[in-house]
Amino acid sequence: MRVPRLFVEQPLGEGQSIEIAAERAHYLRNVLRLRTGASVDLFNGRSGEWRATMAGIDRRRITLEIGAQRRPQADESGPVLLFAPIRRNRLEWMLEKAVELGVHALVPVVTEHAVVELGRPDRLRARLIEAAEQCGRLTVPEIGQVVSLEDVIERHAELVVADERRDGQPLLAALEDRPDSPLLVGPEGGFSDAERRLLADAGARFTTLGPLVLRAETAALFVLAAWRALESDVEDE
Repeated sequence: MRVPRLFVEQPLGEGQSIEIAAERAHYLRNVLRLRTGASVDLFNGRSGEWRATMAGIDRRRITLEIGAQRRPQADESGPVLLFAPIRRNRLEWMLEKAVELGVHALVPVVTEHAVVELGRPDRLRARLIEAAEQCGRLTVPEIGQVVSLEDVIERHAELVVADERRDGQPLLAALEDRPDSPLLVGPEGGFSDAERRLLADAGARFTTLGPLVLRAETAALFVLAAWRALESDVEDE
């Protein structure tokens, strides 16, 4: 059985003991059915990954004794994904996969054609944590407050925009030209004409995603997967 990974907020260091309670303790004790002496790998987004041992179990909490560090903290920089909110079940799936693909931060954006509310921040944060635990990341991406498209343009220069238009630059070429740019994905139905003009006047780079119309969550993951492939090519050189 693979050693489970758990994200914690507490500082981590060899010889320390920490306690976990509530849903996290329930997960280890009742879902995974771990017992005293079982191993758990811990990370907090700051101190790398540490192997811990379950030293004490009661009805409300579990005590973990931290042993050796397994991995030092590593740079996990990635793109900022700006997205229009979509329906909750599809949104949570998109967030999970975005974490797996290496996104650095996620920012929901209000657009004319996006009418879905984002949902509970604690629930969304929990999905990001679960995805980071599963895929082996050492950090959990942040999800920001909802912002307007005007705010996005003011805060971020040189956006790479995924939209339904067919006359944009090929995606890979745009990502190579602007490797550090935030990635903006339009809502279901695309941006309005006024929003496209606003983005174009601000110097955004529109990209084409091929001949088919993609769902918003598919477009977001398409863009991130292309970024991931280019990044992997650079790392292998």
